[in-house]
Amino acid sequence: MDKNKKTVKKNAVSMFFSGVVILTVANILVKSVGLISKIVLNTVVGSEGAGYYSSAYEIYAFLYVISTSGLPIAISILISKCRAQGKLKEAKKILNVSLLMFFIIGGILASCMLAFSDNIAELISAPKTSVCIMAVAPTILFVCLSSCLRGYFQGYQLMRPTGVSQFIEALSKVLIGVGFAFYAKSMGYDDFTVAAYTILGVTIGVFLGMVYLFLRRLFFKDKEHYLENPPIENEKPASTSKIVKSLSFIAVPITISSAVLSLTTIIDTFMIQGRLLESGLNEELVRIYYGDYTTLVISMINLPTILIYPIANALVPLISSAIANKREEQSANMRALSLRVINIISIPCALGLGLFSKPILDLLMFTADSVDRASPWLSIGAVSVVFLGIIAATNAFLNTAGKQMLPIISMLAGALVKLVSNYFLLESIGIFGAPLSTVLCYFSASCLNVFFVVKYVGKLPNLKRIFGIPLVCALLSVGGASLIYLLLSGLISGKLTTVFCIILAIISYLFLIFKMKAVTENELLLLPKGDKIIKILAKLHILP
Repeated sequence: MDKNKKTVKKNAVSMFFSGVVILTVANILVKSVGLISKIVLNTVVGSEGAGYYSSAYEIYAFLYVISTSGLPIAISILISKCRAQGKLKEAKKILNVSLLMFFIIGGILASCMLAFSDNIAELISAPKTSVCIMAVAPTILFVCLSSCLRGYFQGYQLMRPTGVSQFIEALSKVLIGVGFAFYAKSMGYDDFTVAAYTILGVTIGVFLGMVYLFLRRLFFKDKEHYLENPPIENEKPASTSKIVKSLSFIAVPITISSAVLSLTTIIDTFMIQGRLLESGLNEELVRIYYGDYTTLVISMINLPTILIYPIANALVPLISSAIANKREEQSANMRALSLRVINIISIPCALGLGLFSKPILDLLMFTADSVDRASPWLSIGAVSVVFLGIIAATNAFLNTAGKQMLPIISMLAGALVKLVSNYFLLESIGIFGAPLSTVLCYFSASCLNVFFVVKYVGKLPNLKRIFGIPLVCALLSVGGASLIYLLLSGLISGKLTTVFCIILAIISYLFLIFKMKAVTENELLLLPKGDKIIKILAKLHILP
């Protein structure tokens, strides 16, 4: 490998880590703000009102996935290839064509939500939710346009516009949404009306995030961001029909697989309340259970994804560019590194949420009754975090390898497992069946994805380093911290003990990870400010 290729490889890996850091920081801010809104929602609106909110929000989220999940990935793949080849005019045209396509798609979906809000509410056995569905409907159009622009910037390996727009959305959601919730509550409105006011914060927030992205694109200078090859003079971009075909070829399979993955949530939305009502529970208790499950359990299970999905998202344009320039070794190394980092994150998160479910929910100031109900459900569902990480990584591998149809098979199999297990478990063991069926769903999908990666992309690298070491380190650190929690909980304030044990688990886990060489100093140097991070870790005696 000559010096220029080595420089390109190092710069590409450094940009990958920079993108991961930017998206991770943005996601932490977004999820933190979102978690605050969930806590306030649980306190102000109550479990029943949160159930109305969640019912409408999950329907919106499902349509959001259908309209946007494959688009940013498709655009980032095509644009990263254009950049690698110096086709910047074609990159602009890809953005313009996608904006037009998804303005139409978003408008149709938003109109359908508005027109059929009553019918949708009846289908999920929650007729009062219709006003919430109407309040969130316009958001679909806004997120369609936003996702086009996010994919464009990600194709240039610029993750900051995505991060900033997501933070604007989340901040507006908590400030405006919670403000509306307090107003509606003070006016004495019913719970479902308060929930509708609250969900308006989502609509306004997404609109403001979209406005920011359009302004960011207005002042963006693409010629300053090409890769190895300079912009082509007198370039003739591909035809509109060819761009539409290319976008559809990549986006449609990814959208279907993502929609099926999100189908697990929509299955819960349509089945939990109906099956629990059929089992003999009264309607008020069903709304409370569903509200606590979606507000506390699902929120906490999705929390670790703020550290997982940025890795997968930043990986796509990098591997696509490597494939376009026939750098197979670099793409293989990036696959191994990303899967290892994802497992280093997801395994201790799953174990921590499982063992510390009640202390963590209590620490976050959810109401005591909700914590008592939801903590056992979270202990079961926490296992799915590991499988979500594997799915995120392997989906990225298969998509960039041109095998976009294979994740669909995996996700359909997982959704089928979810549907069947939900049907039987919700009746036999009640609400506990929901998190258990989710674990079974993601386990099935991740196993199939791993099989497809091994068969069509390339064998998995050192399994001991990727899976074994993180598992051993997590068991020792989190398991040890849980034993200390049991010893101290009767002597010291519960919340103080929880914070102490979490900090202890994190420090001991990092110490073990570096001692067992799951992450090397050379890899840390690729991070922004990597040398400073190494010095800090050395002072803490985490690194030698």
